[in-house]
Amino acid sequence: MILPDKVYDVLKWILCTLVPSSITLISALALIYGFDAEKILLTIGAISTFIASIIGISNYNYKKEK
Repeated sequence: MILPDKVYDVLKWILCTLVPSSITLISALALIYGFDAEKILLTIGAISTFIASIIGISNYNYKKEK
């Protein structure tokens, strides 16, 4: 499986920019407002790990093809 360039770029941006900033924001808000963010953060972590696996497989297949 090789992802199209645009999809690869969007997923990589999500993983490198959106996920870390979202985790930081949710963690900070949980501390400020006193709510339990564990389930939210675990969900984000699981989804981002899955996306990272897809990107890794795609990158491996792309390099193998070249």
